[in-house]
Amino acid sequence: MPQSLPKAGSLNVPQALAQALERHQQGRMAEAERLYATILAVRPDHIDALQMMGLVKLALGQPAEALRLVSAAMRVRTPSPQILLNHGLVLNALKRHQEAIESFDQAIKLKSKYAEAHNNRGAALASLSRNDEALESLRKAVAIKPDYAEAHYNIGTSLRALGRYDEALKSFDRAIALQP
Repeated sequence: MPQSLPKAGSLNVPQALAQALERHQQGRMAEAERLYATILAVRPDHIDALQMMGLVKLALGQPAEALRLVSAAMRVRTPSPQILLNHGLVLNALKRHQEAIESFDQAIKLKSKYAEAHNNRGAALASLSRNDEALESLRKAVAIKPDYAEAHYNIGTSLRALGRYDEALKSFDRAIALQP
């Protein structure tokens, strides 16, 4: 039997958000989506529920809806580095790579030691075949977070595209060692 949505006064929003985030981290997207939707039903401008629902939609292959939600979160208040990162992730998924780079740049401007923003900036640059620039961003990501397997993998991908195969293999091996 479908659960009815709680009234604004009866929902413990912080608790519901914590449960949604937990389900999201566990990969239980349908449950996370329901919880975020419940929060948004009573608080349509809840910035965290908006952006996290956007990430769920992105994971479910709905990047246009993800962009709508993350953009709505950005309108609620001045975007944080996390929201700018999420915005960039969605734009990159939509193959709007230059716009994604701009969003990652804004996140980095607010938080210079943001490994995830540097990594994703590098991935977006690589998508535009700007592999030398990509390597610069990716190396910043691993300087900040040396055990960042995805960044090591992305370095390997850019090195391979540049024909630097021995270095690429070392980066791929490092990524595998960090995340078998």
